[in-house]
Amino acid sequence: MNKKQLAKTVAIILICVVIDITLHAITSAYSTMPENPNYSKFAELFGPEITATLWALLAFSGAAGVFYRIQSSIPGVGFTKGLRYGTAISLLWLFAMLEGVTLFGNAIINEFVVGLSDAIPVFLMAILLSLSVAKKKENSQLKQLTLSQKILTVCVFTGVFFIGRYIAYFTGVIQSGYETSPLYTFFWTLLMGACIGVACIQLENRGNALFLKSGAVKFCLLFFGVNWATFLIFMPLLFSGFITDVLSRIILDILLVTIGYCLAVSPRIKFLKEVNPENA
Repeated sequence: MNKKQLAKTVAIILICVVIDITLHAITSAYSTMPENPNYSKFAELFGPEITATLWALLAFSGAAGVFYRIQSSIPGVGFTKGLRYGTAISLLWLFAMLEGVTLFGNAIINEFVVGLSDAIPVFLMAILLSLSVAKKKENSQLKQLTLSQKILTVCVFTGVFFIGRYIAYFTGVIQSGYETSPLYTFFWTLLMGACIGVACIQLENRGNALFLKSGAVKFCLLFFGVNWATFLIFMPLLFSGFITDVLSRIILDILLVTIGYCLAVSPRIKFLKEVNPENA
């Protein structure tokens, strides 16, 4: 990345972080902050406002860095790439926020509004980043998934995430609300898995079908891993007592997404190798 592009990127990140902070201030009536918060040592030292701002800088910088690393494999050109990446990450963050309904007993409207305060600016950032990147004609030739492949992808991710998460719920590996809010937990877990599948559809192209390891690294570790980790890290950064649960959640979910990705992509690899034996 040259100095001019770096300057554009930094400016875009800072603008979107300011929008994020502004939206949270405007929607403060829907804040999910507990009445008597047990702040982390970091938050006690720097204050919750500075801590939240530092988290926003970390999360948006991470999201921007991931976009630059995977943008060459995202279907489309220019604005289309930003639209796909922005849709994927904004849905990921929004649905992650909605888990707070069962974890902390917050009202769903509060979690939704607060989640939008992060989802909107990160979506805007993806669009702006895509417009700042020089267009490359070859990217427009990347093949999108067929309807049957999209359905399979969503079903596989939903099933793997749902089964894996419920095993973790029952065994107590991570905190959950499956006992206090069983119906909401059931539907959230299903929809979160489907959301990850939709994100994969937005970012995947058939041109990568024969490169399982490369695709897994880009989607599972870079897109999902980095963006999931930087979003969830907000809790232990601001509050005390969440480090173990959040780290367990990050590791578990990355593992589940990786399994889901391999199961969803492997049938395509097998099919293409049968059709084109020379690529086997």
